[in-house]
Amino acid sequence: MRRPGNGRFAARFAAGIAAGLTAGLSAVWIAPGSPAGSARAADPTQSAPVETIPDSVLRARIETLLPTPWRIESLTAEPLPAPASQEPQVAVRVTAKMVLGGPTYVVDSREGPVTFLRPAAEAGLSKSWVATALATRGAGGWTVALTPQTPGLLDGIGKPAAELPGRTVVLGTPEARSLREQLDRDAAQRLAEDTERRRREEERLAQQTAAAKAEAARAEMERRAVEARIAQVADLRGKLAGADRAARLAAFEAALGGNDPALRQAAMEEALQSRDPVVANLALKDWIARHRAVPVQLYATKEDPSSEVVVQNLGPMTLEIDGFSPVNGALAGKLGAPGYSIARPSSIVGTLAQTELAVNAFGCALTLRLAEHRTLDGLLRCQTLPTLIARITLD
Repeated sequence: MRRPGNGRFAARFAAGIAAGLTAGLSAVWIAPGSPAGSARAADPTQSAPVETIPDSVLRARIETLLPTPWRIESLTAEPLPAPASQEPQVAVRVTAKMVLGGPTYVVDSREGPVTFLRPAAEAGLSKSWVATALATRGAGGWTVALTPQTPGLLDGIGKPAAELPGRTVVLGTPEARSLREQLDRDAAQRLAEDTERRRREEERLAQQTAAAKAEAARAEMERRAVEARIAQVADLRGKLAGADRAARLAAFEAALGGNDPALRQAAMEEALQSRDPVVANLALKDWIARHRAVPVQLYATKEDPSSEVVVQNLGPMTLEIDGFSPVNGALAGKLGAPGYSIARPSSIVGTLAQTELAVNAFGCALTLRLAEHRTLDGLLRCQTLPTLIARITLD
């Protein structure tokens, strides 16, 4: 007894077996060491028997394609004409009766980590799976390609619960009802919290909107006030710079007598720069009447080299105004510096005549005149000291 060789396949091709049937191969599988079938004696006068694919090879190949819960209950194979090929091949039509080994489910809904399942099929469900098998046996075993003929056979049957995502719960069970109630409570609580949060956000937005409107209204009022102030200052400057002297005096007196610091400051600036001595005198009187202690800055002269030392030793000089009469420009107070006894604070009498201020103290005389830079500039003369330059800044 010997196993038939591949020569009988060549004999079949020589005998004119129909060729040209080509099937699409869905998968290829090799079963190493598979049995080649029972050996038969060769008879040169008879055709060699047709070799078939062992059931164990087909079963193992089909099981690799089936989903986990399915098992093969029975398997039948019907021989088919082999397609033309340079290699000997065996073709069969395979029908596998499959049985579902456990229940399957489909996803009904998902709530966070919980997946609610709906039953799809019970255990024991039977299906017939049909495919075309094309096999070649070589030294390494059988190579089997399967082409399923029943597409969509397992569609809608679902999967085992263990293969579905999340925490799986089957609808209709007490666990599912309890979870659904808990999820409904959680959803209601989240809805209430979201509603409350939206209410707070709406209130905050309303407050911000109201604050923004109030701020815009305040800014608009300030803008209008600034524009009005600018217009007033411009009008005042125009009147003070005008050719009508009576109008200038009236505008200046109105600005000084009012409670508007900006207008008063503008009037002072224009009046002190005015060449009209009457207007300038009014500005100086108003300035002196509003001050009680006026710093007097002293500077050395180039003609007397010792004046630099005198300025350093004198220290700060201050004109203290105790009384001032805007009617005649007379003032009284003290004038002095701590450095020299002759210049120490002593009573003074003084007079403001138009734009010139004259102050006399014991042994000293201070004479100042309005300059272009809003300062009173002049000289300090004391009996035993060199003449010094003096300045009062009209701030």
